[in-house]
Amino acid sequence: MSNSKMDDEQSLNMCMQEFRTRFINTSNEELTIQALKESYKESLKEQTDVWQKKYRDGELMIEKVMEFTNDISLQKKHIEEKHNYILQEATKQEENEKIKAEMTERIQRIRDELHHKREVALAIRKANKDRLKELQKSATLFKERLGLEIRKLRGEKLQFVFRCIDPKDLNQPYSCIISLNEQGDYEVTGCDPPLESITEFQEKVRETRNFSALLANLRKSFTALDSQVK
Repeated sequence: MSNSKMDDEQSLNMCMQEFRTRFINTSNEELTIQALKESYKESLKEQTDVWQKKYRDGELMIEKVMEFTNDISLQKKHIEEKHNYILQEATKQEENEKIKAEMTERIQRIRDELHHKREVALAIRKANKDRLKELQKSATLFKERLGLEIRKLRGEKLQFVFRCIDPKDLNQPYSCIISLNEQGDYEVTGCDPPLESITEFQEKVRETRNFSALLANLRKSFTALDSQVK
């Protein structure tokens, strides 16, 4: 009886030990699973926070990139506008330089022409003065021999006064004005009394340059005119 009781007690103890072991193992497994769940939840929360932060950082980064892209676009547009402005200014500068060069060349041509005309005018004036001197010399001879008087008028003109033509009045004046134009040609005007052949005499003296012959022809014409009047 006692052996049976001992066997029962041993069996009970073994069952209790087995149950205890199973309970402990089960409790440990449940605790491990719960711990893993808690750890997973905590890790998931941490990862969620991390990824949310990264998402916010990413959005901020995208905004920064968009702002930077817009700034680059504005800068590019500004640079293009500056480039176009510089090209326009360079084109204007080239055109201005071209116009300046043309104007400088034109001004130089005008200066050269004026200088040439001035030289020609001075040469003509000098030639006219030389001719007037020759006229005065010739007039002196005529005055001594034929009673010719020369009067200098304004504008480099000379008035030739012939006398000793009218036998009844040797002091009766017969006059004519002779000058040189800008081309250096003789001009005969202001004859008193008027002569019809004055244009012919003028053309002839321009061709021959023989001033003495002109004075002689004028005297002959005045003499002939005096004879006709009488």
